[in-house]
Parts: sequence; structure tokens; C-alpha cells
Amino acid sequence: MNFIINQKIKEREEFFADNYIKNYTDAKKISIVAVVHLIDTGIPYVNFLEEYFSLQYIIPKPGSIDKKLVDFYPKHKILNITRDELKNSKNFIKYLVNIPKDNKLLLLDIGGYFVHSINDLKERFDDRFIGVIEDTENGHQKYLSIENLKAPVVSVARSPLKNNEDHLVGQAVVFSTDSILREQGILLNNKKVGILGFGKIGGGVLSSLRDKGCGVSVYDKNPVTIILALSRGYSISDRLKILEESDVVFCSTGSLSLTNDDFKYLKNGTFVASVTSSDDEFDLTWLRENYTKEIISKYIDKYDRNGHYFYLLNRGNAINFIHGAVVGDFILLVQKEMIDTIIYMDNHKLENRVQDSFDSVRERVADLWLKYFLKVKV
Repeated sequence: MNFIINQKIKEREEFFADNYIKNYTDAKKISIVAVVHLIDTGIPYVNFLEEYFSLQYIIPKPGSIDKKLVDFYPKHKILNITRDELKNSKNFIKYLVNIPKDNKLLLLDIGGYFVHSINDLKERFDDRFIGVIEDTENGHQKYLSIENLKAPVVSVARSPLKNNEDHLVGQAVVFSTDSILREQGILLNNKKVGILGFGKIGGGVLSSLRDKGCGVSVYDKNPVTIILALSRGYSISDRLKILEESDVVFCSTGSLSLTNDDFKYLKNGTFVASVTSSDDEFDLTWLRENYTKEIISKYIDKYDRNGHYFYLLNRGNAINFIHGAVVGDFILLVQKEMIDTIIYMDNHKLENRVQDSFDSVRERVADLWLKYFLKVKV
């Protein structure tokens, strides 16, 4: 690991360790299981969780593992369990039998990994189970779909502090797509681009495409969002037209952009990129059963059926992780918000529902970030 990354890790661990955490004497009595991206920005986050709380396990997101950095994570804490395996709560609960009897349990999620376990965990641990903190919009939606939710879920997905990160993620998505296409002698410039999903990341994708002269069309299933895109000067289109006419399609819905016969409407030669996990954006099972796959390069797969073909980038996983998903120190705002929310949830009796994160936590985190990184006092 290079000097700059090492220095960043130290700085970020210091940022997390403010007096709000240091003065909380019960932190070690909270056992944590965290879904994480095994990239450089996850190292100080996991180090901090291990030092100040009782870190039970980390569950790697399979599409965001930097193999060069795996050794910087506590190997004995890595739990290699898939999202499919987690659909049976027994597969997960069996790993939690060694949690100290006096400890509480809290889960840090990225993408709804624990939607099938949360109610069973409540029954198993009762009041010792504090709940879940969810990081993403697609995870937020998955928890909302649970009938009779038996434990609190706090979501930072719609936190204003996450807007900065999501905007930069959108730019990173375009950077990585452009880089992969350039390796094949192809430029994004002046291509017809379609964006499925005009959330915060989709907005970041759009802003990054402005200087490339692309003809961009936007679709979102929410009519209010479509009008917002139109009011900002973007071209809107129906979903089918985007599939039929785009040279590049960015999928940023988090809720299956393309399923079943959707793929057959893609224009021949279209490049398809995702901003999140493949199983959140695509029905890959159907695709593999109905199309023939050919590996074109490390990050490009060609899918063909009877002469109809298109290209899927990075196996359908979030394309920005190819280049480290760099979003700078803005990622710390959300990580710190999640860390401080652990303490908040331990100190407050919350309703058994999905709820947004808390103003008091956000304001303290934002104030700390400004003082620490910019030396600005508000």
C-alpha cells in the first residue's frame, strides 16, 4: 500500500475517533456485523469498528473487493456468505452463537443483505437486537417491503450527507466506463447515452457526461422525478426508446433495470453498465439461460442470441469499483453518520419501522468534518 493511502487511513481513523465515541463506555458491549466494500476507504472504517466496538464479522460485497488490499482487513473476521445464502436466516444466525451474552447486536448493511433475517434475529435476541443501519437506496426499499417489521431499521440512504458521495459515485461511474471503452478504441464522446434511474447517482452520471457532447436521455419510473430531470434541462424518454436507441446504457435504479425480454430490445452493440450490484440491476439468470456469453476483455462480456448482441461491463457489477470507487473524504460523512447512529440507536427506543437518519447526528458529523478537514468553524 502506498504512502498516501497509509496516511489517509490514519487521518480517517482519527476523524472517526471523536469524543462522542471515546466517551461512550458501552461501545464494546455492542457486537457488530458489517457488510463492507473491501477497498481502501473500508480499511479505516473496519479498523475503527474493531477497536471501539465488538466487531463480530465483516461480510464482503463480492463486486467490490480489491484483492491487493484484502490483507489489510482482519481475515479472522471475514464471513464469506452470499446474499442467496442469507435468504435462509438459519445460515446466518448459526454464526452468531458466540456473541457474548451481555452484548447487544447491531447490523450495518449495504444493499438489504439482512432483509430475510431481521425478524428472526429479533425473535432470537429479543431486546439485545438493536436493529439495522442501511446505507443504500435499494436496501432501503427492500426493508420497506417487509410486512410486520419487528425491529428498527435506520437508513442513511436519503441523508443529505450522502448526496455528496452519490454525486461523486456518478462521476466515477462515467470515468470507469470511459476508461474501459478507451481500451477498445471507443470514446464515450458524442455517443447516444441512456440513463435508467434519475436518483442522486444518476444525476452524477449526467453531470459528468455534459462535457462529452453525448446525447443523453433519462428515464425514471417516478413521474415526479422525470419532471425534475426535464426542469433541469435534460432530455427525457420512455424506457423502450432508450433501450432501442442508446449506444451506452447506465442502469442506476437499484431495482432490476433489465429483466427477461428487456434485453432483446437493446440495440446491437450497446454497452450496458451498472452503478450497483449485478443482482440488484439485472436478471442475470435469465440472461445466461437465453444468451451465449463471450468474454471480450477483463471487463467486457458479449451476450449474443441469434445475431442480437450487446456488451455487459464488469459482469454487471458496479463499474466504478474497477478503479477503486474513489470519492475522497466525502465517504467519511456517511461512514461517520453510521458509526454515530449505532450509539444513537443504543440510547433510544425506536419504532419497528424503516426511518431516516437523525438531524442531530448529521449536524454533529458535518460540523466535525468541516473542522477536521477544512478547519472551518460554523
